Amino acid sequence: MPQISFATNKRQFHIELNERVKQYFKDNNMSQRGNSALFFKAFFMYAVVLSCYYVMVFVQPESVVLNLALLTVFGTFLAFIGFNVMHDSCHGAFSNNSNVNEVLGYSMNFLGAESRFWKVKHNVLHHTYTNVDGVDDDIFKPPFLRMSPNQPYNRMHKYQSYYMLVLYGVSTMFWVFWMDFQKYFTDRVHTTDLPKKKLGDHISFWVTKLFYIGFYMVVPIIMLGFSKFIFGFIFFNFVMGIVMSVVFQLAHVVEGAQFADAQETGVLAIDEDWAIFQLKTTYDFCPDNKFLTWALGGLNFQVEHHLFPKVSHVHYPEIRKIVIELAKKYDIPHNEFKSFGEALSSHFKMMHKLGYTPVLAKV
Repeated sequence: MPQISFATNKRQFHIELNERVKQYFKDNNMSQRGNSALFFKAFFMYAVVLSCYYVMVFVQPESVVLNLALLTVFGTFLAFIGFNVMHDSCHGAFSNNSNVNEVLGYSMNFLGAESRFWKVKHNVLHHTYTNVDGVDDDIFKPPFLRMSPNQPYNRMHKYQSYYMLVLYGVSTMFWVFWMDFQKYFTDRVHTTDLPKKKLGDHISFWVTKLFYIGFYMVVPIIMLGFSKFIFGFIFFNFVMGIVMSVVFQLAHVVEGAQFADAQETGVLAIDEDWAIFQLKTTYDFCPDNKFLTWALGGLNFQVEHHLFPKVSHVHYPEIRKIVIELAKKYDIPHNEFKSFGEALSSHFKMMHKLGYTPVLAKV
């Protein structure tokens, strides 16, 4: 992995922010982890997914419209499980009990991917080096997508804002059937070596893949036949892929977000504190929309999540008030889009700029 360092002489904002948030939990006598409402939400989302599966596979309604609706809900709520259960758990933020976090972190495995790889890809690389090309695997999608002004350009990128949703739609299948295997056999995530595998890691990986094949493929084929299975499999994955990809990209690959480059030299010194860099690379979106906050597991509060990844998303609306207050005090931008439409439009515009302009000024 490239050598990257952040400035150590600009930490006052970071220090005061940590103290204020710590005091907030102390004053309110609250844990920074999840609460009973989060446990109920996890149960509800799994119940919806399993109910849809049972009806589609075993009840087999004849209505095409009903089946499409069930597939849409199935794919969407699988993404919601990723946002709400897996995401908090893999960050150690779902529960005060580390064993609960470990078990619920396997919600990623329920979706078909290996949680061990995701923790390195997301918790370590993306959260520490957000939008740093050469390290942050979330913005590395060659050769089809150019997601940073520092990445190589090819003529195909001119059209990426038109075809990117198709790629987003197949991303979950690509993840399950290709990217996980690539990481498993190379022991690398992008430019970073994975920890040496233990016996339990081998077992987890292969059990996950066998479960996925059995639950999402073999049983539906036996019960429905191949043609109905393949249509449903592609359809729900397409829904799930678009929902997951769009939500994560709206926070970072948008107009105004800062990028950095560690690819060419392998050494990068960022002239600001890590916390300030997080604010400059990250956007909140529609923070006042309570339904989206509930459904997306607080991922519309990405600024707060990046600053406090071990705090459950149920606390982000209140923490946001503290972040905004201190950002204003220290004259640091707190980036946000007021609506989902505004954020989505900015993502499309940014992808268009990245695809249409071979040399784009770093933003």
